[in-house]
Amino acid sequence: MSFLKFVFWFYKGLERNFKIIRYGDVPDIYNTDKVLERFYFASPGIKGVISSAKELAKNLLQGDIKIYDIPDVHFIYCGGSANNEREFSFFSNLLSEKLLVENYKREKNLSFVSAKTFKKTKFEFLVSLLLFVLCLFYFFRIKLGPVSLKYLLTYAKVFLNVYASTRRQEMNVCALVVANDHTDFPVAASMIMQYLKIPVIYVQHAEVSSSFPPLDFSVSVLRNHKSLDVYRNIGKVTGDVFIVPRRPKSQNLSRIHQRTTDKASVVIYLSSVFSQDAVLLCLDALKRNANVLSVGVKPHPRASQEFLRTISDITIYDSTPPFEHIAIVPNSSVVIELLEEGIPVFQYFELDDVGHDYYGFVRERIAPEISTRDLQASFWNSVFYDDQWLSRFADYSPSVTDSWRASLPVLISKVKSYIRNNL
Repeated sequence: MSFLKFVFWFYKGLERNFKIIRYGDVPDIYNTDKVLERFYFASPGIKGVISSAKELAKNLLQGDIKIYDIPDVHFIYCGGSANNEREFSFFSNLLSEKLLVENYKREKNLSFVSAKTFKKTKFEFLVSLLLFVLCLFYFFRIKLGPVSLKYLLTYAKVFLNVYASTRRQEMNVCALVVANDHTDFPVAASMIMQYLKIPVIYVQHAEVSSSFPPLDFSVSVLRNHKSLDVYRNIGKVTGDVFIVPRRPKSQNLSRIHQRTTDKASVVIYLSSVFSQDAVLLCLDALKRNANVLSVGVKPHPRASQEFLRTISDITIYDSTPPFEHIAIVPNSSVVIELLEEGIPVFQYFELDDVGHDYYGFVRERIAPEISTRDLQASFWNSVFYDDQWLSRFADYSPSVTDSWRASLPVLISKVKSYIRNNL
């Protein structure tokens, strides 16, 4: 164990986790009732610091440790959301033809593999003690509160468990594949792998913003050129970067120009942190709009549906419905995916508390914004989606042309080298 390198990678992962919550100056969307109630005692004062330190000790210095059953395969994955798994399937399918790589399965994903609890060895207890001390030092880096303590505690525990898991079993891993660059489990796993000098491949699962950490993986497979521009504005980009669209060709884009009918079906695509009152207001306005044929809701995979099921006269969709419709979307990267399918998108930011134009789609004239008043009219009858829009959209959807295909052989060769180096 290289002490300095271990500390470096542990803190680097913490920085990635905490940048997204502004180092404890937490955006409102992260202050959920569950977290606030669970860690109510965490605060910057002496009493709050002492209580937080006790909570850390209780979790990090316990005698048991969780050991993950690391798959005996070339490529392992880490990420438990449906969006992450979608990217893993995309990546493995991209490689399967050229490298004979097996398609993604949950059995290869650390988020789903079996885990057992064991008694800590003396060495593991010393590592636990080290992480506890490092977390205490990190109190000086952050604004301590319920959310920041939760982030610190969860990351440290996962980091410890993954590290111990790699020591307790032999690995035949060529690379780790992640689809999230700022969430505790994928970040902790990627830091451990980089500490062990195992390449990490990042497959972007959604659009990014300036709140994200820097792009510094061995290989990054981004969704579009705009994402690369955002990462370059964040900081230095390291590693090999490839732009690969998730759809080989946007055949449906021309359909957007044809949507000029007076009447239309509308589907509301909710983010994971939607405002219930705003949803009711939006639904009520649409139901009273004589030009709206039907109203449905497609919630984010992580969104709670209990509230939605109490609303009458709406359909809840698990996936994008196949019929022609207009999409109303708050702050969500699903905007790009819908546009690629030829579905006109109109952004209504009142639906969540994320803020105005978090991803900048309105600012960049990728999607138009509508107001509460617009919901009462045929707001979809506009000339926004024209030829000039298509040229702007190319930065967000490389599949508008076939130029991205030129980099595929280089990506395949790079990943192939990881397998060769592990033989």
